Amino acid sequence: MRIKKRSGVSSWKYVDKEVVDKITLWILRVIFRLDSFNTFLDSYGSFYHDSLAYFLGLEEYVNCGDIKKSEVFEKLHKKYTELEKRKNFTSHKILTNNLKKIASLMDLNEVEVTILEFVIFMNYYDILERALSMIDENFNLTRLRKALSFLLDIPISRINEALKPDSKLIKSGIISISPYKGYFSDKIEVISEKFVENICTFDGDITLLLKDIIRKVERKESLTLQDYEYISKDAYTILNYLKLAIKKRQKGVNILLYGVPGTGKTEFAKTIAKSLQLELFEVSYADEKDEAIDGYRRIRALKAAQALLSNKNILLLYDEAEDIFDKSDSLFAPTRQENKAWINKTLENNDLPTIWITNNIQSIDDAIIRRFDYVLELPIPHKDQRKKIIKKYSNNLLNENTIEALSEHEHIAPAIISRASKVVKNIETKEQEDIFIRIINNTLKAQGHKEIVSTKKDSASLPKVYDPSFVNTTTDLEKLTQGIKKHPNARICLYGPPGTGKSAFAKYIAKRLDKSIILKKASDLQSMWVGGTEKNIARAFEEARKSDAVLIFDEVDSFLQDRMHARASWEVSQVNEMLVQMENFDGIFIATTNLMDNLDKASLRRFDLKLKFDFLTKSQSWQIFKAYCKELGLPNPKNSIKKEVENLQFLTPGDFAAVVRQSRFRPIEDVEDFLQRLKDEVAIKDIALNKKMGFVAS
Repeated sequence: MRIKKRSGVSSWKYVDKEVVDKITLWILRVIFRLDSFNTFLDSYGSFYHDSLAYFLGLEEYVNCGDIKKSEVFEKLHKKYTELEKRKNFTSHKILTNNLKKIASLMDLNEVEVTILEFVIFMNYYDILERALSMIDENFNLTRLRKALSFLLDIPISRINEALKPDSKLIKSGIISISPYKGYFSDKIEVISEKFVENICTFDGDITLLLKDIIRKVERKESLTLQDYEYISKDAYTILNYLKLAIKKRQKGVNILLYGVPGTGKTEFAKTIAKSLQLELFEVSYADEKDEAIDGYRRIRALKAAQALLSNKNILLLYDEAEDIFDKSDSLFAPTRQENKAWINKTLENNDLPTIWITNNIQSIDDAIIRRFDYVLELPIPHKDQRKKIIKKYSNNLLNENTIEALSEHEHIAPAIISRASKVVKNIETKEQEDIFIRIINNTLKAQGHKEIVSTKKDSASLPKVYDPSFVNTTTDLEKLTQGIKKHPNARICLYGPPGTGKSAFAKYIAKRLDKSIILKKASDLQSMWVGGTEKNIARAFEEARKSDAVLIFDEVDSFLQDRMHARASWEVSQVNEMLVQMENFDGIFIATTNLMDNLDKASLRRFDLKLKFDFLTKSQSWQIFKAYCKELGLPNPKNSIKKEVENLQFLTPGDFAAVVRQSRFRPIEDVEDFLQRLKDEVAIKDIALNKKMGFVAS
């Protein structure tokens, strides 16, 4: 067997015996019909390539000092005349069988099959390609067609018909004609070298011939449409449309899915195919060596798939479609225009229903978007939906706190959970949950996402010792909570020193209203990419809207800083995005900040209520001190230390929480020890606050 690009004088030996005569005739037609004899054997008695001389039985003349050109001419012409008289030639058995299958699928005529066979042989056997390179390199389309007519002994009119731009052979993309001048073998190309090898070596299912350009998508995960509850109306509309279109054998059926990476677009396509009981084939974006396939080759692969598989019950998937849709000027203009024209035709006439996927909808021209039957954005599932998916696919390996922590992470797709579950089930260990989290974190890290830091504590939980009466503010917080419960549309700004209970009260509201929480810190929303932070802000509001959750932004001053002091355009655009989202949000939004003076003045009008949380009053300090003593199992504090507690300045609920956390590794011995630790917390804060106010201790 012979594969293209193997070089050397002995390459002729790799030609299969059954096709030697046919290839010999084609080579002799190059020499005599296309006037290449003087190139084959020059005036100095040197052959164009010795391998051609050996192949044609002229080994006696190789390296011969005195060659009579007339003698060689007569010998070759005699062989040429004999072969021209023959009517039938044996051919490559596997290739012949595969060409019959392709001809049947594409309804190719005899001329089209002959051209395809010739092009495949040209790429499969070096000796034929070497002979064709003897022809002058300045081949244009007209010369190419004339040359094929001479080489294949087919009338030029039939060659022209077979190579028209809208002919079955060219439309399929299996072969293509280059618009630029060049050597014969460069003017007419086959879809890929791997396809040439496959069609000459594999005698089986037709899809094997295309395995380097399209591949069957395995459906190992058992997702169902119920897992896409958050887009259920769109999902069932797409499903019903595809059912009817497939039944009617309707042409030009195309669905476009878009959204940020990790939202499950590919998994959704698998689920649709599964629901329709169709095999899903994907147009490859990497070859067998895992090297990227460019957009031009992928377009040709899509053409071939449409032509060869049109009568099969399959659904076609074109992922990462931005490689051909990109409307930027970064690629070669002529190819881009040709691609756009072909894409438009494909979207109107393709035989196979196709699902297209892109992460970048902005890359697609509006004129192309209009040609899709259904366009759907797959958003990140809201937290409640993520929690359901995690529960379903974790196979009872996780406790509620872990499920809650996982559901907080926007980039945990169902497939990540199910794969981690598959691994953990096969490991006999008591640390299954830790291994589960480690597997997920490894995947998140590889994808460039933030890892899960801790799953031990519910991020939405409140301290065990919590009472809104422990908050120093001018408003009755219990009445405020009841008011929000009656009218669940509120935009509230809680401001004041750190630790005064702002975030805890926001969680308290959610708990009393029996709503889930979406808690976003500045680090969750800030992006290194221009426009990324704005998208994250919009996504957070959208998730809260869809899941009917209480949305909490900690450190909101990061996104609402006064635009008068902005130094960069992105600082202004972030504030603008926040203001727009706040204005349009009809749920409960609670923002917290330690830096009220830094907020943009326009943002203050957007908040229905601005509420200051201050340091604890003397009475509150004593009450919360007693409550924590009881929680820690300490004796009821005596009135003798009441005054010391009440005299602690700048004390906050956060100071109590810090001391309690400290007690995990440094147990509190008694009430006096508890008091001393609070004094230490306040002392550090006292120094910091005095420095801020301009006082320095002597």
